[in-house]
Formats: sequence, structure tokens, C-alpha cells
Amino acid sequence: MERHRLSDAENRRIFRERIVPDLLAGRVGQETPTVVFLVGQPGAGKSRVTEMVAGALNRHGGFADVDSDLYKPYHPAYARLMAEDDTLMAAYTRADGRAWMAQAEAYVREHGLHAIIQETSQNARAVEEKMRAYRDSGARVEALFMGVPQAMSNQGIVNRYFEQLADRGQGRLTVQSNADESYAGILELADRVDRGALADLASVYRRGESKPRYSNSLDGTGNWAGPPELRQALATERARPWTAAESDSFVSTQLRLREGAQALGPEWPDRLTRIEDQARPLLTPAAAARLPSTAPSPPQPPMTPPTPPTPPAPPKAAGPAAPSPSPSPTSPSAAAARSRSTPRSGGPATPGQAPPPGQGPRPGSGRAAVPPPQGPTGPDPNRRGR
Repeated sequence: MERHRLSDAENRRIFRERIVPDLLAGRVGQETPTVVFLVGQPGAGKSRVTEMVAGALNRHGGFADVDSDLYKPYHPAYARLMAEDDTLMAAYTRADGRAWMAQAEAYVREHGLHAIIQETSQNARAVEEKMRAYRDSGARVEALFMGVPQAMSNQGIVNRYFEQLADRGQGRLTVQSNADESYAGILELADRVDRGALADLASVYRRGESKPRYSNSLDGTGNWAGPPELRQALATERARPWTAAESDSFVSTQLRLREGAQALGPEWPDRLTRIEDQARPLLTPAAAARLPSTAPSPPQPPMTPPTPPTPPAPPKAAGPAAPSPSPSPTSPSAAAARSRSTPRSGGPATPGQAPPPGQGPRPGSGRAAVPPPQGPTGPDPNRRGR
């Protein structure tokens, strides 16, 4: 993997000359910026919550969308690596993507920007240090956790990859061991947030919902207003039985993935079976019955020696095969388009209005700078989808 690592000088040059103009410049600095950590394992489905937060921040100066996946296409070898082996591209560009993410976070703190930090928490201690760094810089910190079972997120990884293959002939596949580390690391981070009161607001969301299932905030003394039960709420959401709608949707997607996997490599049936085994305890009985059986096949009776096969007839001559379409790898400009932030000119809202992010309570006040809505909301028109 190291052979694809850029030199420190080249990494910094690309960040300064390309990533900053495309993804960070033009946002309005704030007296009290709001930094939202959106915490979820790969495939957890963070889009709905991200849309909600992005819509609020885009109305008040824009925000920095801090996500290493947005930076990886700036690697000079990205297109070639995607064409050679899209399943390993993420591993090849991981070190440079993380370096760019660290530089982006330093830029956010230096310029006092609103930000959404896409965090997988493979290293909970490092995330705690980042939260404290934002606090020390004067930002209000919010931690929004995705309470998504492992089977759902692992299916999300595969489903996204298959959709990208169908759309452009190659895709971005998360390394499974990284996803497993993230799933465990998020629980550890929840413990740290509870014990250290690391965020002014801590919430847990289900996939596809914009209203939290658990929420807690700091009071005026810097202590939790309610019992610190973030980890417990997260574990409860991960282990709860699924609704009939969730179960049916999962199984329908799983059967479609199994059909699509037939044309791919031999590793896919085992991967899909592992996902199904993770889901079975949570599915409704009717939905679980639709999945392929994992029971071993009964022993077969002894077979008589087979008749030697008849030699096959020579194949007919076939015409030339149609050329395959050239893949269209993601470009840096496409990565910029995927960013959810739409920078806006102008300053804060006029006096007398509800305080927007960055103009509301100081850290520790307990009020949410981006309050959760009371029901599902549609996509914000100012945000571009991933």
C-alpha cells in the first residue's frame, strides 16, 4: 500500500492548490462555529441526517464537508487504481485521504467554519482528541450517532458497490476489516462521550430517520442534563427487533444482491451469507423464511460410477465481441459536486430571529445549534447528494 503514498510535500501541495479551492474556500467564518460529528460505520446510511444538518448550516454561511472519501479522487493515481482493482482503491489511497482530512480539520479550526465531520471511529481515542481540539478552538460540538445494526450497514456497503458497478463499471468497496473496527470503535467512542461530556449535544438516529431516538445535552454547568446513556441507547438500537417494513426491505435487497453476485467472483456468496447470519436474529420470522437456508445439505446416497461424457462438438465461430465501455472514474470535480456544502455569501441572520448555528449559545449551554426536526424532512435543495 505504501508504494502509492504521496510524499508529504506533494500531499500538502494538492491540498493547498486543489482541495482548498474546490471544497473549503468560500465558507463564512463564525464567532461560535458549530461542528457536527456524524458518527456511523461504513454503510450505515447517514444521508437523511446529513441532509438535515447540511440544510441548516448552508443557510448560515455554508460549512466544510470533512470526509476523506471526498478527498481521495485528488490522488494522482486514483483513476488508474480504480481501473486496476476498485476493491483495493480505498486501501491504496487511505493514508493520503486521512492526511488530507487532518489538514481540512486544521483549516476548519483556523478559519472558524461550520463543519460536518464524517467519522467512522476506528480509533475512538483519536476522535476524542479531535472533539477536544474543536472545543478548545471555541466551537460548539455536536455528536450524532447512527444506531444501525451491523447487518444493515454491511448490506449497505455491498449494495452501494453493486450500484456503482452497474452505473459506471467500477465502485468503491469498503475493506470489511475496517468496517468491523468501526462498528466496535463507535461503542467505545460513545463511552468516551458519556464519561467526558465531549459534546454539547449527543443523539442517536435510526437509518432513514431525521428525528433522534435518544438525545442528551449539557446544562449551564457543563454536565449532562439527563443520565449519560449514549452507549446504552446505541446498543439498544443495534439489537432491537426490526419492523416488518425493515425486514422485508432488507430481504428484498439481499435477494437482489445474491442474483447480481452470480456474475461476480466466488467470494460474494460467503460474504452475503455472513450478512444474512447477522440479520436473522433481528428479522421477522416471515422475512427470515425468505432467505436462503444455511443448513447443511443432507448426505447424498452413493452414486454409481458416471458414464464417460461424450466429447463436446467443436464450438461455432463467433463474431467479434462488442467492446466494453470505458469506465468513467470519479474525478476531483465530481468529488466537489458530491460535497453537501453550498457556500453562501453574507453574514449571520438579522437580530431578533432565532439564533442560527454559530450565533447561538456558547459551548456548554445545552441548546442544540441544529435542533432535530419534529418529523421527517425532505432533502435540502442547497445540498448535493452523494
